[in-house]
Amino acid sequence: MEFWSEYPEIQEILYEVEEYMKQSIVSRKPLLTEISLDLVEAGGKRLRPTFTILAAQQGKAYQPDTIIPIAGAIELLHTATLVHDDIIDEAKFRRGKQSVYSKWGKDMAIYTGDYLFSRAFMMLSKKTSFNQLYYLAHGIKAICEGEVDQHESLYNIDIKVYDYLKRIYRKTAVLFAISTTIGAHESKAPKKVIKALGEIGIAYGIAFQIKDDLLDYTTTEEIIGKPIGNDIQQGVYTLPLLYAIQEPKVGEKIKTILQQKEIITKGDIATVIQLVNQTKGIAKAESLGRRYIERGKRNLVYLPNTKSKKVFSDLFDQLLN
Repeated sequence: MEFWSEYPEIQEILYEVEEYMKQSIVSRKPLLTEISLDLVEAGGKRLRPTFTILAAQQGKAYQPDTIIPIAGAIELLHTATLVHDDIIDEAKFRRGKQSVYSKWGKDMAIYTGDYLFSRAFMMLSKKTSFNQLYYLAHGIKAICEGEVDQHESLYNIDIKVYDYLKRIYRKTAVLFAISTTIGAHESKAPKKVIKALGEIGIAYGIAFQIKDDLLDYTTTEEIIGKPIGNDIQQGVYTLPLLYAIQEPKVGEKIKTILQQKEIITKGDIATVIQLVNQTKGIAKAESLGRRYIERGKRNLVYLPNTKSKKVFSDLFDQLLN
């Protein structure tokens, strides 16, 4: 919760969200409870439940007791997708700890992810309407389709920027949009506010993912605490690389290395990163990220002048740093 230290009111609500999650994931199977608790206690920024809370505060019917379970369910859904992602990626670590897949094996990781999905929907069914459950299920469908988009485009050096944006919209931005929209609906915010919050969620999600994808090319393993170049290794080509490939001379060098696909070495990956840094790929990716930040901030004008509106603005500004 350190991320929210400058916002004590949010920090306090997020502590309540976390406690609610812990109570809600207890299973009659002790192993499921143990693994699920480990995941919740591993922490994280809790951005998605925070978006739910901030959005709910835009409506006159905002009630923390109603929103806390919904925010917790959103975070459990996000956690479930991460557990399944780690199986696909064969990731050994998540948030500085052994992943469920690495520690408990593939089977228990699948069971745990499925269990968290079920608990999340149970939490939501007690507090939200059928229409909102349908909207959420539709969003989960989009996330799954985004994962398939990514799988089908592995090692594809001809993927277009449009395809990348469509993929991250489904994989990342959709859940941010769900977070804001459900929160706003539950507090009976005006329709124009709900629409604006949905756009804010989408814009933030896309800008957030672009910034995350830039880290492979702009930072070190020591700073971010996870391996650099995993996406390149696994054939997931992100925005800075896609822009770099478009440049004639350097682009051809990068393509030649990437054509090795699964047999690419760490040295090759380091070379690709160096080559991308010689192009305008990073600058172009940063520029597109800024456009989505600006798009999100333009929608803030439709929100009432509250503390939560200021927090949304601050979150967009943090993406610029």
